[in-house]
Amino acid sequence: MLKTDFVWPSEPIIIVDVEGNGHTPPDLVEVGIASFPPMENRELLSWLIKPVNRITWLAQRIHGIKNAELESCQSWAEIMDDVEQHLQNRWFVAHNASVDYGVMKRHLPEWSPVGVIDTLKLARHVYPNAKSHRLESLLIDTGLRDKVADQLHRAADDAYATALLLDHLIEKSSASTWQEICKIAQLKTQPYEQSPPPEQGSLW
Repeated sequence: MLKTDFVWPSEPIIIVDVEGNGHTPPDLVEVGIASFPPMENRELLSWLIKPVNRITWLAQRIHGIKNAELESCQSWAEIMDDVEQHLQNRWFVAHNASVDYGVMKRHLPEWSPVGVIDTLKLARHVYPNAKSHRLESLLIDTGLRDKVADQLHRAADDAYATALLLDHLIEKSSASTWQEICKIAQLKTQPYEQSPPPEQGSLW
């Protein structure tokens, strides 16, 4: 439920999550986008992508995507225009957004979002004393875990979970405008990061 009397931005908000093949730098193997506000019918977009390099065993263990599943999928070059169309002129929101934004920016160097909001930064502001600010831990602590898929770490499911979390964090914050949220959780757009911070753990 959206916060009453909250002043939202004029541009659309999307929630994004990506999964990689485990290499450095990573090839994308899945991109998921959730609409905001999160809908009960879960309006989600998802692309499976055949990477140049095969998925490593560790990455496969985390997100569960197998190389055999991607053999008949399109390459990034074949779908990038479609993905970019859904990212243009929108606010880009993700959990530990520097990773997801950085990977997308590397794959779409000419693309720039309206702005980037990190729900990890927002969660640390709203719940500074939480034992963990990892996505699944926050979902459990906030009572949202039963509203998402049993198995996280698939892009569309994680994007939907992050959409629910964003809605919850805004509701619990003292902010009354999107501009105030930006002061707390907006990232400066930056180049692709080679490795995620320790809080996130490796999804690659």
